[in-house]
Amino acid sequence: MARERLRVRVLLAGREHDYEALARPLLHALERTHHFALERIDRAVPGDAAVLIAASDEPPTPDEARALDGFVRAGGGLVLLHGTLATWAPVEPIAALAGWTPGGRGPATELVVRTAPHPLTDRLAPELRLRDELFLSEAPPADAALLMRASWQFTEQVVAYERRHGDGRVVHIGLGHGPEAYASEDVQKLVHRAVLMAAGVAPAPPIGVGLLGYGAIAKQHAAAIDGTAGMQVRAVADLSPARRELAARELHVATHDSLESMLADPDVGLVIVGTPPSHHADPVVAALRAGKHVVCEKPFAITTRDVDRMIAAAGTAHRVLTVYQSRRWDPDYIALRKTVESGRIGDLFYMESFIGGFSHPCDYWHSHEPISGGMIYDWGSHYFDWVLQLFGGAVTAVSAVAHKRVWHDVTNADQVRVDLTFDGGQQATFMQSDIAAALKPKWYVLGTEGAVVGSWRPDADPPAEQPAIVTVSRPASGVETLTLAPRDDGGFYRNLADHVAWGEPLAVLPEESRRTVAVMEAATDSIARGGVRLDVHI
Repeated sequence: MARERLRVRVLLAGREHDYEALARPLLHALERTHHFALERIDRAVPGDAAVLIAASDEPPTPDEARALDGFVRAGGGLVLLHGTLATWAPVEPIAALAGWTPGGRGPATELVVRTAPHPLTDRLAPELRLRDELFLSEAPPADAALLMRASWQFTEQVVAYERRHGDGRVVHIGLGHGPEAYASEDVQKLVHRAVLMAAGVAPAPPIGVGLLGYGAIAKQHAAAIDGTAGMQVRAVADLSPARRELAARELHVATHDSLESMLADPDVGLVIVGTPPSHHADPVVAALRAGKHVVCEKPFAITTRDVDRMIAAAGTAHRVLTVYQSRRWDPDYIALRKTVESGRIGDLFYMESFIGGFSHPCDYWHSHEPISGGMIYDWGSHYFDWVLQLFGGAVTAVSAVAHKRVWHDVTNADQVRVDLTFDGGQQATFMQSDIAAALKPKWYVLGTEGAVVGSWRPDADPPAEQPAIVTVSRPASGVETLTLAPRDDGGFYRNLADHVAWGEPLAVLPEESRRTVAVMEAATDSIARGGVRLDVHI
C-alpha cells in the first residue's frame, strides 16, 4: 500500500557500541519500505522530522533534552532502541518524557522475549529467542502499553512499551546489544511499525474477506485467513446452491449466488478468486474495480495478456493484487533458497526439477487443457516460481516437449519437459510426468562450489505432500543433510495482512507471477511448434 514518505531522523551514536554497523540490517529494512526519508544526525536534535529514532549511549545535553520534550509534546514521535533510555533518563526531562527509568543492566544471554497483544505486535512471533541484554527495573508506567516482556530470575521484565506524551508518542524497544536483534525480521517489523505509529499513522482496520468459489482449496484459504490476526472470512460467492449451503454451515458467513452480489457487500474488503485458471481475469478485474484488494489463485492466468489486464486494473484502482504462490513457504524450498543465497555452493548455474509418478490424472478441470492451460500450468506454477526466484536473471530461451502416450481420456499431456536458458548462460529444466515409473530427484542444483539435492521421502504417499530430504554436497566438507523448519501454513496471509495494515513489503508481487506465466506461455508455444527453441526476454 502506498503511503506518503515521512521524514525520519536517525541518531546512531555510541562509545561502547558501533550502532552504525549493528543497525545496518534494520536501516536497510526501513529504507526498502519506501515509507521513510531517513536522515542521519550526530546529536539528539529532532528538527522538523516526524520521528527521531535513537540508538545511543551518549547522553543529550540539557538543551537537547528540552528540545526533545517539546518535540514530542507538540506531536512528534520518539523511538528509543537498546540502552538509549537508560543513558538518557538521568538528563531532565527525559525520565518524565518516557515515563519510566530503566534499572541496572543484566549480562548478555539468550532471552525468551514474549510479545504482548497490541496493534504493533499483531502477527509477530509470540516468542523470540535472541542473545541480548535486559535493563532490569520495575513494571512500566501505568499509562504505557506493554509490547514485549521477558522473564528474568522469576520476575517479569519490560522489554518494549509505548506511551503518549502530550500530543506525541514515545516507544522504547530495549533490544539491540548485538547484531542478532537488528537482523531479526520481527524486531525490524516492530521498529517499522513503531515509527509509523509514533508519526501518527494508524494501521489499516481488520479486513473482511470474500471467497469466490467454495471448492476444496477455498477451505484451505478460509482456515489460513481465520488464523491470521486482522483478517476474517465474511462471505462466500458460488453458483452452486449446495456449496453455498455448505459454506454457510461450515464458516457461518453470508453467501451470494454471484460475484456482483458479493462485491456489493461492504463487509468484504478483499476477494480471493478461486475460479479455474482460464477464468481468473474477469472476476479479478471486477473485484479491483469495485475497490477490493484481490488474491488470485495460481496460476495467475493462462496468458500474459490477461495478466497485464489484471495488473493494470490494480494500478488504476490503487488496490493490492497478489497471487497465491503459497509454496514459497515450503520448508524444503526455504532451505534450498537460503543455501543458494548464502553462497555456500558458489554461483548457481544448473538446475533440474521433477514432479510426478505413474498414475491416472484426476478427472477435474486440472486435467482439461482448455480450462487448466495444460500440464505445464499445474505444478509448473510452483516450480517456475521457485526457479525464477533462485536464478534471478532474465530468461533468454525456452524450449519444451510433451508426450501423449497412456492417458487418452483426459486432454492434458502425459508428460512435459521445459528447458530454460538465462542471460548468464545458466540452465534450468522442469519435468512433470504422470507416466514416470521411477522418480527423479525433486531438485538437482549445481553451483560452482557445491550442489543441493532434494530427494523424495520414500515413505511419502504421494511424494509431493511431504517436504524433500535436502542435502548439500561440497568438495571441501562432504555431504550435509539440512534440518528443515516446520511448514508455515499462515505465512502468505500473515504477510498480506502486514502489507495491508502497515505497508510492509508484499512477498508475492504480481509482476513476479507474470514472469512465471510468460515462461509457461512460451513453453506451450514451443510445444505447439514441435519443441522449437524460442528466443525470449522474460
